[in-house]
Amino acid sequence: MVNDNPMSRLVFLFLALLATGAFAAPAGPAFSGLKAIQSQPYAATAKIVEIRGERGDPQPREWVFLLKDSSARGGVREVTVVDGKIVSERTPLRGMSDVADLAPLDISVLSFDADGVFRTAHNEANKSQLGFTWMDYTLRTDAGSNSPVWTVKLYDHMGASVGTVRISAKGGTVVSSLQADPDARARAGATPVSKEGGLVGGVSKAAGRAAKSTTDSTLRFLGTLQETFVGERTIGPKEEE
Repeated sequence: MVNDNPMSRLVFLFLALLATGAFAAPAGPAFSGLKAIQSQPYAATAKIVEIRGERGDPQPREWVFLLKDSSARGGVREVTVVDGKIVSERTPLRGMSDVADLAPLDISVLSFDADGVFRTAHNEANKSQLGFTWMDYTLRTDAGSNSPVWTVKLYDHMGASVGTVRISAKGGTVVSSLQADPDARARAGATPVSKEGGLVGGVSKAAGRAAKSTTDSTLRFLGTLQETFVGERTIGPKEEE
């Protein structure tokens, strides 16, 4: 039986969902929205300046495109895309003053989509032995190189920053290696549950923090999941032979 401690139940549910793939469906590739936007009447003059997806685990539920558009109120159009289909549009009047300073994305050179970005960011986190639970994606034209660059921010299960990595959307190379948040290093050192980083490492650390308030049977289950994903067991007793 699972302990009634809220954190124990949350971690148990989270790991169970991870094991069964029961998270909400992701939005699909970020670049799948380009064709839908380019088919709209405003595409003749509007320019895409940013693509972003928030709380990806590993992929977000939707992609938001920001466009400079002289035909829109305030000169900005915000388009939300899921699975290559436009699901909403708005023309905000406030909070978009910085969009005017953004350079348009060169759509013709985009080749490294969000699935590849996740794998690269995950590898960077593994090398640094930093666990994370979700990530924010932002694609803009880099002012220095004039090339499209993904900025990926990693967060732990509590929403605290883990670090940031920048990856080229043109070729997939790491523009700036993972810059770990100093507090994330301190948190990782205080809870040495797993030697693994990345998405699995973040979940393993969350499970370790709840270990003292769960029963042996729950710990055994969590340990089995950890062993499946990570290849070693540091949580709970092993399954009985």
